[in-house]
Amino acid sequence: MSTGNPIHLLTHEHKYILKVVHGLSVVDDALARGQRPDLERVRKIVAFMRDFADKCHHAKEEAILFPAMEHKGVSPTGCPLEGLTREHVKGRELVGALAAAADAYAQGDREAVAAMRSAIGGIQQLYPNHIWKEDEMVFPMAERLFSPDELETLRQQFDQAEEALGQDHDHYVRFADEMAALLGQTSV
Repeated sequence: MSTGNPIHLLTHEHKYILKVVHGLSVVDDALARGQRPDLERVRKIVAFMRDFADKCHHAKEEAILFPAMEHKGVSPTGCPLEGLTREHVKGRELVGALAAAADAYAQGDREAVAAMRSAIGGIQQLYPNHIWKEDEMVFPMAERLFSPDELETLRQQFDQAEEALGQDHDHYVRFADEMAALLGQTSV
């Protein structure tokens, strides 16, 4: 169970997502040099992005936080909620494209290199900007919208959602730290 402010939890999770997104540079660099990328690492990145970034993190935003913000009067259409949700969809598409290209590459399709690099570039462009919008604009707004009791209710809902998913945060944190270490970065 987590403790404290649920908005801070989301911000903290962003740090791990960014470690993996930035760590994609290792794969892209290998591809740019004409080297075979570590496809097992690519599969782990895809799993991290699907399971941690999307099923855990984005799900808490889309199923819990954003509806609670709507209940407080924030419009579900337009900026910011609809735009952020569209970016979540785009992230899913890019991760799917990376997975498909990696599978094609593993089957011997060397043309898949361009598709892998394109997906990596898209992910690396999307996520830092998306996270900045949430951390610097949306989450501070959310903190102002909710009372301490409402924040506690959100935290409990986040905990319940993670329990239902059976998420192993420690596994994902270790992987994100491994990715950061590839770039010479230390843990959060």
